[in-house]
Amino acid sequence: MKRTFDQAGVNDLQHVVLTATYADRLAMINFVMSDFVGFMLAYFDLRLSQIQYLSTMSIALKTELSIGIADSWNNNLAVNFQKESSSVDEDEDTPKDIILSRYNSSSDLPVVNSLLPTGYFSIRIVYRNATGS
Repeated sequence: MKRTFDQAGVNDLQHVVLTATYADRLAMINFVMSDFVGFMLAYFDLRLSQIQYLSTMSIALKTELSIGIADSWNNNLAVNFQKESSSVDEDEDTPKDIILSRYNSSSDLPVVNSLLPTGYFSIRIVYRNATGS
């Protein structure tokens, strides 16, 4: 079953992954690592603009996303995913920023954040307003 690519849809998929058998979770991890775009197409009902964005996404960004997701799931952690709603027509290709945060045991964390678990990964998608700010 394909999910909507929003907070609820991502949370639902992560629940399925993190409660799956180890073999099934490993298969999902391998899929996201080997074919990030294919993974997104297989599990999410994406709009045309989202599919186009995935197809033009840099290899570096796809790699960073797939590694962060795989590391989190391998450590039995959900990725902290936040996606704001677009303020304009959802069919329009609205400019967006993708903010990634990744913490692992080798990170030099500020004392205030020292309780973050190993493998913690966060993805935040923020839409820019029409004025470009």
